[in-house]
Amino acid sequence: MERLRVGVIGLGEIGGAHCASIATLPQAALVAVADLRSDVAAKVAATYGAKAYATADELLAHPDLDAVIIALPDHLHRAAAEAAAAAGKAMLVEKPLAVDAEDARAIVRAADAAKVFLMVGFTVRYFPQYLRARQAVESGELGTIVSAFARRVNVVTQTDRIAGRVGVLHFLGVHDFDALRWVMGDEVASVHCVSATSAPLAHNVEHETFTTLTFKKGAIACVQAGWYLPTTHPAGFDFRLDLTGRDGSLNLSMMEQGIAIHGRSGTSYPYMASPLIAEDRDFVDRVLAGAPSPITGADGLAAGAIVDAALESIATGRVIQL
Repeated sequence: MERLRVGVIGLGEIGGAHCASIATLPQAALVAVADLRSDVAAKVAATYGAKAYATADELLAHPDLDAVIIALPDHLHRAAAEAAAAAGKAMLVEKPLAVDAEDARAIVRAADAAKVFLMVGFTVRYFPQYLRARQAVESGELGTIVSAFARRVNVVTQTDRIAGRVGVLHFLGVHDFDALRWVMGDEVASVHCVSATSAPLAHNVEHETFTTLTFKKGAIACVQAGWYLPTTHPAGFDFRLDLTGRDGSLNLSMMEQGIAIHGRSGTSYPYMASPLIAEDRDFVDRVLAGAPSPITGADGLAAGAIVDAALESIATGRVIQL
């Protein structure tokens, strides 16, 4: 069996999860990891039998490397992606593609110029529940879509982990901006967003937002993104999607996932899906097959443009046309 030799750049929470995910795939081999924290890189490399490096440039020189997953902090994506493109490596770049719009465009230009495979890590597309929602829309099961409501909220400690590098729109909202485009099969025409100010948190970014989207075919949507859930919340998150069509409706909740455990320490909702493995499998399989990217640079740019419009709307109070 041909195996794709993969390197992971950035070994924070999501980078570590990608390493574990790639290790489950028989058609892939995790051969290299990179992180400026030498102890972290060494530990992860030892766990998976990979080679440890400090920087993206060092990792990209690893012999016979085929592809990389870029899981660095968002503002560092551009330099690593441009280097990967120059080295001719296929790449999966974690969402958002970049925080700065010009950085995101530069990543797409670099990949296009080098003719390398570029995929954006919008993992929500790989939850079976969201796949089923897309099928319901595509098949006409719901009739013409009229409206949607999406919720993506995390526990309040998430903001400390992110430490103000980005706000809730880049961290969480971008997931649903992409998911709604994909599920509804339509593009956003205008954006209006408001941000709560009643209970400030430590970092000077948006923490709870409601974003209203108008789509080109006439449907409307509201996206709630926030991180005010208490640390005692039984799931640690609340992700939902409600769709209303002319002939039917759909209600999706990721919080319960069909199982609740009530024990001595309280109630918990175990996490049952494995979307990251599905995403990484699709990345590996498509690169090996020479197939096109399922989530393109253009998708990353479109979701980023909605975030930028939402932030502009918060700042100005205006509806922003795309």
